[in-house]
Amino acid sequence: MTTKSTGYRFWYVVLNILAVIVMMFIGSFVTALAIFSAPENFTAAGYDEISNLGAVRFAIGFLILLLIPWYRKLPVVLIVIGAFYAVALQGDPYVLAIGLTVWIVRAEQRWHWVVAGGGLAAILINIGWHAFAVLGWGDRIDTLPAVMTVLIFGFAAVGLVLTIGLMTRQRRRIRHAQETVEAVEHDRSVISSEMTRQTEREHLAREVHDTLAQRLTALSLQAGQMQKSLENTSDPALSNAVQETKQYSDQALKDLRNLVTSLRGHGEKEATVPSVAPDGFHDLKALIDDAARQGLTIHPQIMLNSYDFAPDELQRAVLRITQEALTNVMRHSTDNTVHLRMEGQPGEGLVLQFTNRRAPHQQQFDHGAGTGLLGMKERAGLIGGTAQEEYLPEHFRLTVQLPWANAAA
Repeated sequence: MTTKSTGYRFWYVVLNILAVIVMMFIGSFVTALAIFSAPENFTAAGYDEISNLGAVRFAIGFLILLLIPWYRKLPVVLIVIGAFYAVALQGDPYVLAIGLTVWIVRAEQRWHWVVAGGGLAAILINIGWHAFAVLGWGDRIDTLPAVMTVLIFGFAAVGLVLTIGLMTRQRRRIRHAQETVEAVEHDRSVISSEMTRQTEREHLAREVHDTLAQRLTALSLQAGQMQKSLENTSDPALSNAVQETKQYSDQALKDLRNLVTSLRGHGEKEATVPSVAPDGFHDLKALIDDAARQGLTIHPQIMLNSYDFAPDELQRAVLRITQEALTNVMRHSTDNTVHLRMEGQPGEGLVLQFTNRRAPHQQQFDHGAGTGLLGMKERAGLIGGTAQEEYLPEHFRLTVQLPWANAAA
């Protein structure tokens, strides 16, 4: 506990003790004043000698004041005993008013308000008792000012109970609302920070996969081609070196894919918003030229209308699906040849089709985390498209259909 909090606690206790002392002092004055209102509290006319009944009422009133230190912890006890003293013994309602004020501040359920209403009714009954007792003095005192004094003090007590209770209750509700707003703001800030970090991780994973992962795949394929070319070589050291290079590139690619999966938050799907806007036909040409340089023979048939102005998410899906499909052709085809068909225009959608020869025993491509057929289907699904594979007698065909909304729409 810090020095500041210790000092605050000390003064809090001191002020509470002073408040209790002040309330008990005022209570003793009110108790004594209440005794003077009823003639039966005295043995003769005037205020010369107190009667036994008056002494009992006075003693009980002072004993009840000893409950005030527990007004915060046991307000219902103050209400019950104070109501009995005010109504049954016709004493003062001071202790009842203190307990009732705390009770109103804390009231939540319906029965709480029933108890509060009963306490207020007890105070009103006590006011009536004292007004009627003052009239019993008859001609010995000026009863009208005395009755007015009783009514003024009585209704002032009721007003104080309601005012203090309701105002304190309202302040507590405002403070609670402020604390709730602060908590919501804090939670929103935390969630915003988490979402920002997650978005950054997804963007990083996307960039790593779309650049470094594809380069490693190409390196692995090139090493595989070199390994096939060196199968009959007379230099076993060179063949082993190429084989080790391919193994290292395959392991690096596997590690990179695990890293990408971790960055995406335990395999979450990739976001549809690209980090860098695509560049239309220029990107397609660069992709096809790059695949050709890696040894792939491509027979393209491209009929796209206004592709340069297509939505970024559509262009990016076309690029990545084409990239994945050409990589699979280099990995699985028997002659490194693919027939590529792209057709589409705004309002009618876009179709991608890849056809290549396959080995007769080959039944499916390998499904990877974010690559292969599974990766292409996920990419197409992200923008509402589909990807369907066909295993023909001597060929494999992949058909991808992507929605392409009209620019006006």
